[in-house]
Amino acid sequence: MILARIINSIIIILCAYILLKLIQYFLKKLFELTRFDVRYENTLSSVLCSMAYYIIFILTIILLLKEFNIVDVTKFGTLVTGASIVGLIAGVASQSILKDIFNGFFIIFEKQIQVGDFVILNEEFRGTVEEIGLRSTSLRDWDLRRVTIPNGNILSIRNYSRNTMRVVVNVRVSYEEDPMKVINALEEVCDILNERHKEILSIKKNKESYGKFKVYGVTDIEESPIGAKYTITGIVQSNKYFKVLKDTKLQILITFKDNGINIAYPTHINVIKDNIND
Repeated sequence: MILARIINSIIIILCAYILLKLIQYFLKKLFELTRFDVRYENTLSSVLCSMAYYIIFILTIILLLKEFNIVDVTKFGTLVTGASIVGLIAGVASQSILKDIFNGFFIIFEKQIQVGDFVILNEEFRGTVEEIGLRSTSLRDWDLRRVTIPNGNILSIRNYSRNTMRVVVNVRVSYEEDPMKVINALEEVCDILNERHKEILSIKKNKESYGKFKVYGVTDIEESPIGAKYTITGIVQSNKYFKVLKDTKLQILITFKDNGINIAYPTHINVIKDNIND
């Protein structure tokens, strides 16, 4: 008898898993036939899959409880009526589940964020939206860590994907280097970056990009005694910001090395006191 129940339980779990995968497959095929915006499709698909997961999970738990005679499904409707349902909702709300779900619905249907957007949440968590569920939202930050925030905890949203972001890179070079040599090298960096990233440079007018990388010039000679600060800037699509930022820094190092330009670094002088008694 116990063995039969265990086998039935395994079958229930397998069926639930297969059903979830089938729903995900059919949703994918369904969205292939639609003409929605790709990011909106991904967001809607993420939400519907999340809903399917929770529904199947609850049904699976009920069937497993029934299999072991822990709950009588025929009386389940009575269980969640009257005062019982009030107690159930209060219990769920006390765990912030309802808060997460309600906030999630507002985020999704007001299109505050969508899958693929680059966002900053609560002025603390930043990254690309990877998944939006009923209870939580997941980001992938610049070092590829996955960060998950309960929807109920999201108090502020800064969405950069509908705008552009300015890449600003500062580099400090020794005062001994010829300033014009440094600027020429940085202009070479800008030319390389403009060619490499011409498809994602933003703010275009008459096919000419106003977001091209350019040398901003010498921006500081007073803050540090070790060298002058030079700055280059460019404007890119927000979802490509970190990629271009890292590439910009790498290209500066490569070009400086090719041109024999040394980046300034602090020098430490250690004074060792000789304590020799005569």
